[in-house]
Amino acid sequence: MEYTVLGKTGYKVSRLGLGTAEIGFEHMQTAAVSELLLFALDHGINLIDTARGYEQSEELIGKTVAHRRRDFILVTKCGYGEVEGKEFLPPWSKEKIAASVDQSLKKLRTDHIDIMLLHTCSKEILAKGEALEALLVAKEKGKIRFIGYSGDNEEAIYALSLPEIDVLEMSLNVTDQKNLEKVLPEAKAKNVGVLAKRPLANCPWKDPTELSPSYAREYGAEYRKRFEQMRLKPEDFGVEKKDWPKFFLRFVLSFPEVHSVIVGTTKLEHLFKNIETLQEGPLEASVLQKVKEAFRKAEQNSASPWLAQG
Repeated sequence: MEYTVLGKTGYKVSRLGLGTAEIGFEHMQTAAVSELLLFALDHGINLIDTARGYEQSEELIGKTVAHRRRDFILVTKCGYGEVEGKEFLPPWSKEKIAASVDQSLKKLRTDHIDIMLLHTCSKEILAKGEALEALLVAKEKGKIRFIGYSGDNEEAIYALSLPEIDVLEMSLNVTDQKNLEKVLPEAKAKNVGVLAKRPLANCPWKDPTELSPSYAREYGAEYRKRFEQMRLKPEDFGVEKKDWPKFFLRFVLSFPEVHSVIVGTTKLEHLFKNIETLQEGPLEASVLQKVKEAFRKAEQNSASPWLAQG
C-alpha cells in the first residue's frame, strides 16, 4: 500500500480509501461488513469514509471495527440524514450539527472523529457560518480533530477560502474532470487534504440494469451520458472493456495532489482488484492527456458546461 500526507492534517493516509455508502444503502449483513472492513484494514487501507446520511453505514462500522479504531482515519459527514430526536431543528443549524456529531460518535462507537465534513451544503450556508461554528465547538471539545467540506465547483472554491477547512472531498473521474481546473490547484496551494470520491463514475460502461439500486442516482445517469458523448473505446487505450474499472481508477490515481481515492464496494474481490490496481501506478502522460482532451471536446459540444457532480 502507498501512503501520503493528507495536507495540513499531517495524517499519513493510504492512497486508497474505502467508501461505505454501499454497505449502508444495500443493507449488508454485519458479518459481511466485518469481513470487508477487516480485509481492507489488513491490506493497508487506513482511511474509511462514511456519512450520517448513508443509512446504517456508521452503525455498521461501529459494530465491526471499533476494536481496530487505532488502525484507521475515520471520515464522516454531517448535514444530511436524520438526527434522531432532533427532527424539529432547522437544517444546518448549530444545534442540529452539534447533535449530528454526537450521534455519529455514538453510532461509530468512538470518542473522536478524525475528519468531519460538511456534506455538500450550499455556499450560502457556509457563509452563514452556523454549521462551521458548531464544528469548531466540537473540535475544541475534542470530539473531532479536523474540519472539512464535501462538495464541488464554486462551493468548493469558497470552502477552500475558509481557514477552518482542513480537508476537501471532491468528485473526480474520467467523466467528471471540472475540479481539475480550479479546485484541485487551489486545494494544493492551501495545503488542504484532498479526498477524491466517485472515481469509477458509477460504472458508465455498464447497462443501468446491471447496477445495484444504490447506483440509481441522478449523477450516475449524467456520467453515462457524458461517457457516451466522450466516445471512449477501450481499444483506443490498448485495454479491454473488462479493464475499464482499472483504467478509471488509475486516471484518478494519476494526480498526486489527490491524497486518497475513495472507492466504495460491497465485494471483497473488487476491493482486492482495486488494491492490485494501485500497484500499476498512474496512467502514462500521453494517455492521461488523451482522456482530458476527450472530456474537453465533448464538453464544448454540449449544451451546457459539465460541472462536477456534487
